[in-house]
Amino acid sequence: MSTRFSIDLAHPGHVADTWQDWFIGPQGRRRWVIAAAGCGIVLVVVIALILPTRIRLSQDVGAIPRLRADLAARQGDLNVLRANLQALSLEARRQVRWAEMLNAFRQQIPATLKLQKVEVGAVPAASTTAPPGQAQPVGAPPAAASELRIEAVTPLRPGPPPLIEIAQFMGGLMKDPTVGRRYQLKSWEIKQAGGAGSQAAGEREQLLVLIVLSEKLR
Repeated sequence: MSTRFSIDLAHPGHVADTWQDWFIGPQGRRRWVIAAAGCGIVLVVVIALILPTRIRLSQDVGAIPRLRADLAARQGDLNVLRANLQALSLEARRQVRWAEMLNAFRQQIPATLKLQKVEVGAVPAASTTAPPGQAQPVGAPPAAASELRIEAVTPLRPGPPPLIEIAQFMGGLMKDPTVGRRYQLKSWEIKQAGGAGSQAAGEREQLLVLIVLSEKLR
């Protein structure tokens, strides 16, 4: 019977350990304990690094539906706020335009004319129905323009006819940049204010002036 062994030439007189001796040799138990302790430390470190991240990730994933609901609610609030801001902006621009228009009227109107009413109304859109036998036109209908209706009264008096003052008023109004860049003269009319014989005793007869300005299409 023969036994195989190894000789450690670097250490004369010492028999070299085999790989089995590392596990079952005299130092095997201590090495097993050290290896187990090292593995335990590594496992604890890995768990300490991964477990909080895993818990945090699970919480974040669970919070996604709630965050989406909050985002939808905030988006709805933002849309309402945006619509309100747009409405306020339109109203502010309308107020500024009316202030400019009234200032132009105050500067151009003669002393003998007295404004009764200034109002803006939409012009009824023309029918786009094609005659029988013709194709219906394709495309969006044109935007409805608006009309500015001005009513004023002037007393019927001797001297220069009121037509001169009314013509000067309309000409100055159309030359004003605030009015001229947006409106153009559509029609005007002069007629007796009220019914015949409706004037009280001692009052002068009044003439009603109707001026209609149409909005320029852009």
